[in-house]
Amino acid sequence: MNVGKWKDVWRRFSGRGTYPHELAGMLLFPLRRIVLSPERLVPHLHLTRASRVLEVGPGPGFFSIDVARGIPHGRLELVDIQLQMLQKARRRLRRAGVRNAGYTQANAVKLPFRSGAFDVAFLVAVLGEVPDPNACVASIADVLRPGGLLSVAELPGDPDALSEAQLRTLTFGTDLEFVESVRVSHALLASFRRQPNTPGRLRTT
Repeated sequence: MNVGKWKDVWRRFSGRGTYPHELAGMLLFPLRRIVLSPERLVPHLHLTRASRVLEVGPGPGFFSIDVARGIPHGRLELVDIQLQMLQKARRRLRRAGVRNAGYTQANAVKLPFRSGAFDVAFLVAVLGEVPDPNACVASIADVLRPGGLLSVAELPGDPDALSEAQLRTLTFGTDLEFVESVRVSHALLASFRRQPNTPGRLRTT
């Protein structure tokens, strides 16, 4: 990799914006479990064995394996804007024996799924990286079924981290209703539920 490319990678790593796939290995560093481990996150997603789950911005799949194993009769769909990151996640999950996962390259502000396709959606240290987080949240709301859960985790030290107040503001005008905000290890975890019998997209009135 040339010097100019490395400078761009370092800029994206140390500042705001999409985490570079070239440094994906750092997201698997074992000490990351101190901040938020998959084992601590999964119970807060309220999964069933047949849940349909959307993970936006999975990186190389740090949380994905545990989530997929928690839904043996369901399906986990990983969505990332970087094809290279999805390829890394796919290899890692397949080595772990995970077969109930799909991989979609897409922009999170316009998700290519039907309305109500998922029971649960979650993002970990991702929403602040999205160029238009309002559109991203509205798109997630649309693909959740009525009563479906959105869980957003924000990590300390992340330059893109959002506060609870900012997360709640992002749901204004959608059909997502705030459920709770808790501290899980060192992470902030905010949960929202799509209100039943509503369209699940931004209102225009």
